[in-house]
Amino acid sequence: MLDWIKNLFVSKDNSEILEWRTNASIYKFLTENLNEEGRLKDSANDLPDEKPTNDNEVRWAPGLLDSMFGAQDSDESKLKVGELVKLLKRISEYGDKRSEAKFYQLVTETDSIISIIDDFLEKAINLSLPINPYLFEFSKELAFKTNHRNSVKVGIAMIGVCKGKSVINEIKTIGLHDEFTLFSIVAISNISNDVVNDFWEIAKKVDGWGRIHIVERLAKMELHNNVKNWLIIDGYKNSIMYEYLAYTCALNGDLHDVLKQGSVDTSIFKASAEIIAALIAGGPAEDISHYQFASILIENFVRHAKVHANDVSHFIVLNQIKDFLTDLQNDIAEKSKNGWTQDIISNCLIDIVEILNSKNWSELTLVALNSSDNIAFWNGKQAAKMLNIDIWEIVWQKLKINPSESSLWYDVVNEAKPENVDEVIMFATTVIPLKELATGPRDSLGLGPEFIKHQSLDYVITFLEQYPTKGEPIILTALDSPVTRNRNMAIKVLNKWGKNNWSESIATKLKQLSEIEPNSSTKENISRVLNGQDLSY
Repeated sequence: MLDWIKNLFVSKDNSEILEWRTNASIYKFLTENLNEEGRLKDSANDLPDEKPTNDNEVRWAPGLLDSMFGAQDSDESKLKVGELVKLLKRISEYGDKRSEAKFYQLVTETDSIISIIDDFLEKAINLSLPINPYLFEFSKELAFKTNHRNSVKVGIAMIGVCKGKSVINEIKTIGLHDEFTLFSIVAISNISNDVVNDFWEIAKKVDGWGRIHIVERLAKMELHNNVKNWLIIDGYKNSIMYEYLAYTCALNGDLHDVLKQGSVDTSIFKASAEIIAALIAGGPAEDISHYQFASILIENFVRHAKVHANDVSHFIVLNQIKDFLTDLQNDIAEKSKNGWTQDIISNCLIDIVEILNSKNWSELTLVALNSSDNIAFWNGKQAAKMLNIDIWEIVWQKLKINPSESSLWYDVVNEAKPENVDEVIMFATTVIPLKELATGPRDSLGLGPEFIKHQSLDYVITFLEQYPTKGEPIILTALDSPVTRNRNMAIKVLNKWGKNNWSESIATKLKQLSEIEPNSSTKENISRVLNGQDLSY
C-alpha cells in the first residue's frame, strides 16, 4: 500500500537520470590540499569548478561575490525558489531521484546562489519537511559528493537546517576555503555545541573574505579572554584590507582597556599600531571617528610608545596620529566626540613630538629601505617621504638588480630627476623585451602574472609624458601591445607631446593603428589625437 501511494507522487518518466554525485568532489579536493597545520595550501585557492578565463576577464577573489550581492526579489528568482522548494518536498518525502537530479541542475545553473538561498531556506523551513530518511542524506551528498560550488553551498546550508551535528567537522573543513566560509559558519551556528570555539578554529585558518565574514560574526558573541586577545593580536589581519576588521577587533577585543595597563608586551603594541593606522586610514568599515573609546586608545598607545617605539612602522603610525590630532584640534564637532579634550590632544602631541625627536629615525629608515623584505622596504619608502629623504639611488640600484620587478619601475620613474631621464630610458630599452611585447593590438585587460612585463611598460610609458621625443622605441612598442591599457597610455603621451614632436615612424604607426584598433574607445581617441582634438575619457 505504501509503495502504491509513493508511486502516485513519483514521476514515471523512464528517461535516464543525470548522475550528479562524484568521487572527485570539492570536499575531497580540499581534504587533499590541507597542510600539516590544518590550513589549505595555496594549491587549493582555485577550485576544481573554476571556469577558464581569458585575459579580458576579471578574476573574483574567493568569497567576494557573496559579500557584494545579497538576496534578489526578481520574478525570475521567485520562480526558481518555488521550483526548488517543490523539488525539495518530493525529495524529502519520497527520496525521488529524478527530483534530486533536477534540483542539482537548477542550483548549478544559477549564477549567484547567494541571491536566492535565504528565500529558499525560509520557504523550505516553513514546510516542516521530514529530515529523515532522505533530506539529510541528500544535503550531505550535495555538500560532500559534488564538484560545483553552488551545490556545495546549498548542501551546507541545508545541513544547518537539518541540524546535522554528525558532519560538523566536514563543514569546518569546507569552511577553510574563503568561497565557503560564510555558508559554513551559518550552518555551524545551527549545529554546534560550542559556536565560539568552532568559529575561532576556522577564523585562525582563513585569510581573505572568509576571515572577514567569520570575525565580524565571532566578535559579536560572548567571548572568553583568549579569543579577545586573538582579535587584538591576529584577528584584524586579512589579505584584503586591515581596515575591514580593525574597528571590529579593537572594540570587541577591548583594546582600549588592554592599553590602560601599566605595560604591554611587544606583540600587543605592534598590533595596536597596525589597528590604529587602519582606523585612521578609514575605508570600507567603521573608523577612528566611530570608536567611542578613541581618546583612551590613542592616549595610552602614545604612552606605551615611549617604551616600545623602535621601528620605522612605529614612526609612521606616530606621524599619522600626529596629523590626525592636529586636524582634530580644528574640527570642533569631532573634538567633542569619543572622549577627546583639548588637554588630551595637546599632551599626546607633546609626547609624540618628543618620541619623534628621541631617535635617529633617518638611520632606521635607511636600514628599512635597503632591506630585502618587501614590507620593511614599503615602510622605509613611507618614512622617507615624511623625512624628505631622497631615495633615488636606492630604488635605482634595486631595479638594476631586479629589473623584472614592476613595482620597482614605479619607484624609479617617480623618483627620477631630469638628469636621470636618459639613463632610465636606456635601461628600459635594454631590459624590457620590447619585441616580445609588441605582438599586435588586442582588447586585453593585461591582468595576471603573464602580463608583469606589460605592467613595467605602463610605468615607463607614463614617465615619458614629460619628455617629448624621448623613448620612441618604447612608445612604438606600446602602440603595438596587446594590452589596451598600454596603447591608451601611449596615445595620452603622444597627445601631451603634440604632433610637432612625433617622428614619421610614430605618425605612421598611429595611422595604421587607427585602422585595426579593436577597442572602440581607444579607436575614437586615436582619431582625436590625429586630428589635434582633446582626448575623450
